Amino acid sequence: MAREAYRSLYGDLTKLKDASLLDDPAGGSGDDDELFQLLLAVSDSIDGYCNRHFYPRTSTRTFDGAADTQLTTPDLISITTLKSDDDDDGAYETTWATTDYELLPLNAMPTQHWGTPYHTLRVLGRGTKSQFERGHARYQVVGSWGYRSFPEESGSVTSGSTASSATTMAVTSGSDFAIGQTIIAGSEQMLVTSISSNTLTISRGLNGTTAATHATSTDVSILRWPAAVERAALLNAARIWTRAPAFEPFYVDVDLDSDVRILLDPYRLGAT
Repeated sequence: MAREAYRSLYGDLTKLKDASLLDDPAGGSGDDDELFQLLLAVSDSIDGYCNRHFYPRTSTRTFDGAADTQLTTPDLISITTLKSDDDDDGAYETTWATTDYELLPLNAMPTQHWGTPYHTLRVLGRGTKSQFERGHARYQVVGSWGYRSFPEESGSVTSGSTASSATTMAVTSGSDFAIGQTIIAGSEQMLVTSISSNTLTISRGLNGTTAATHATSTDVSILRWPAAVERAALLNAARIWTRAPAFEPFYVDVDLDSDVRILLDPYRLGAT
């Protein structure tokens, strides 16, 4: 079974296979491919349950205007550009200055480990902009979307140049990383799918970022998730695995385990 790598995982194999969570197979690597895929599936299910994702995704999104001083968005970490289509021709010709608007809630700080996302743009009214004009797909926002973006220093740097097309990256210490982690070099996110000594096998350009060349001695950081989200992913993966030791076919309960729900419910959007 190949290791799919189209998004971030909310846990890594080292933590999942720790004896405190999963006694069998706590050692060896014979089931690592299946465990990797299980963590991927569980991470997807957490996003579905919480109606949000916890990794930063770079993308362009459009929004309707409602003749209001505020524009509501999904979880937002940062904005690269905000543009408006002022004549309804489908082209976003006007770029807003950063002094035209602010992000709410104030002091959200989604780039800190305690931070939360922004979810509203508010016109400051200090210049020519007084509101978000009414209109379908009137506004275009290029930015980083998600609950949080907190990269933690790994302690390692690249030990050689990494081409934009390379599928491996040499680092000063492979023991600083674990399979399943999302790493960042420059502005590019990558998923670690395998580790051999000090060489990481990686999936490039993860979560909407662009694969780039990384010079020798480039810092390599590890994206960290809210502790409760990571723990919920590990618990759920471990329990699904142990309920189906042969893995095929496996089943899940109708509902999440109660302690997994307790961990995730504070992060759930639209919960009643």
